[in-house]
Amino acid sequence: MINDNRFSDTHTLAQQLADSVASKMRSIIDSRGRVSLAVSGGTTPKEFFLKLSEKELDWSKVLVTLVDDRWVDDSDEASNARLVKENLLINKAALAYFVPLKNAEATPKEGLMISENRLHEQIDELDIVVLGMGMDGHTASWFPQSEALTSCLDEQAAACCFAVMDAPEFAQRMTMSLSLVLRAKHIYLHFEGADKNKVFEQVCDEHEKHNFEPMPVRSVLFQNQVPVNIYRSA
Repeated sequence: MINDNRFSDTHTLAQQLADSVASKMRSIIDSRGRVSLAVSGGTTPKEFFLKLSEKELDWSKVLVTLVDDRWVDDSDEASNARLVKENLLINKAALAYFVPLKNAEATPKEGLMISENRLHEQIDELDIVVLGMGMDGHTASWFPQSEALTSCLDEQAAACCFAVMDAPEFAQRMTMSLSLVLRAKHIYLHFEGADKNKVFEQVCDEHEKHNFEPMPVRSVLFQNQVPVNIYRSA
């Protein structure tokens, strides 16, 4: 099920998304004593992160991790971990516990089992996932034509994450698997602007929506396990 929420401007979008995510986080903390949140990188989520960081909830019971990350140190401007630390794990959210995907190994392929074991040990349940969408229809680090794509999109995969060695721009990345994302209770897809809305129209082409490889974000949108909340601006 897809719930499409469209807002007139990016500020309202960020506020409404933060309100919705925070409300679900509070509810899950109340029901089971803790909550896990997986977020995405890029420039789009910055304002959402800042607004979420100011929400009143028991952040000491929150685990934050990443849907994917580039294989760079968290001092690098390209690091999604840096983005999260500087824009989300501040204010009230400074009390949250952060689980990175990146580790000290030289490549994601070499660091795969460390990342895999870390996710297995730290995340007993994945509660909320906030995804983005690229102009090529990718989400997470599931890229069209990537050699890792078939493994990443395998719904039966036992793995929590996969190494990606051929992504555009930043070739080496670690990404959550679709199978882990689809074990979440709530999924959000967050994007902004006219260009992304045009991409979304292509993604939702009735004749192509089950053709995941050209636009991997379809694998999340057109599945029957978890409701997807679209949060986008005009």
